[in-house]
Amino acid sequence: MELEKTQMKFAVSQQTGEIIGFVSRQSKTSKLLGVREDSRFGKKICLLAKELKDKIQVNKLYDVELKPMHNSTGYVVVSARLALFKAHVDTFIISNGIYQVTVSFGNKIVYFDPKDGRNVSTRTLAGITKFLRDTGEIEDVEQVIEDLSHKARQVVQRMRRDGYHIPDYVLQCADPLTE
Repeated sequence: MELEKTQMKFAVSQQTGEIIGFVSRQSKTSKLLGVREDSRFGKKICLLAKELKDKIQVNKLYDVELKPMHNSTGYVVVSARLALFKAHVDTFIISNGIYQVTVSFGNKIVYFDPKDGRNVSTRTLAGITKFLRDTGEIEDVEQVIEDLSHKARQVVQRMRRDGYHIPDYVLQCADPLTE
């Protein structure tokens, strides 16, 4: 029995309450690909091995190794490792318009926007650093946070030169609401 590797997300079964995933075999390459439960492609269920049942989080992408079930109706996940993404930190400045630092990883984009941010998690550095640490999906998260902090300081300096008053707590890495 040969193990097959792929990436997939897991969900909680509405019928049994177990954490499950689904895969479909791509017709051209014969590779297994993780799919959603409502996928229109022919899919097979993936159940977790006993030692993985309490270690998997739903809706997170994992690199997995699968072993076919004996009755060939699905697969057993024998190993799963959280997939980590490289993050890219970019700055967008249009004088008197947009002042943003973005962190993009996987299919997600997180904004630091001290001017037009809608909530504390986008207006303050503390909010964004907390999110980046909590997500657990970023490779070398501390380096990404360091790059974000550096670029955020540059954006705030530019805003101050353009005449905006930006409070000091915007650049603090500790949560201003809990102090």
